[in-house]
Amino acid sequence: MKRKYLHIAMFRAMDCLYDEMENPPEILDVFLTDANPYIWADHTTADPAVQADFDRSMNKKNIGEEVDEATAYNAVKNFLAEQNVQFAEWFTDVSRDKQNPYFVELFESISLDEWKKLCALVTEEEEARS
Repeated sequence: MKRKYLHIAMFRAMDCLYDEMENPPEILDVFLTDANPYIWADHTTADPAVQADFDRSMNKKNIGEEVDEATAYNAVKNFLAEQNVQFAEWFTDVSRDKQNPYFVELFESISLDEWKKLCALVTEEEEARS
């Protein structure tokens, strides 16, 4: 998948999980609002701070312009772990356990096969927009 679509895939995965929750925690709502690429002028970017954090995280992991879905899955998990630590500073309704942060636990409820299907869907939709 193209790296430029990776943030969209991450957002869509987390947003779907949020929609399935009966009473989602505020921390997830705030994160998704900041990470939402669909509310900004350029739909492939999110809040500039979140987007910059995402790009830095992908650069640290040496994620190039093209990335396989398994590598992308792990890179997104690492990004979510970093974000969870930052967001948990403001919220008390989630565990502050850095070994098993809430965002990562939630993301891991998506199997690698489901992630691959989502990546293919996002790629197809984004390529059609181009």
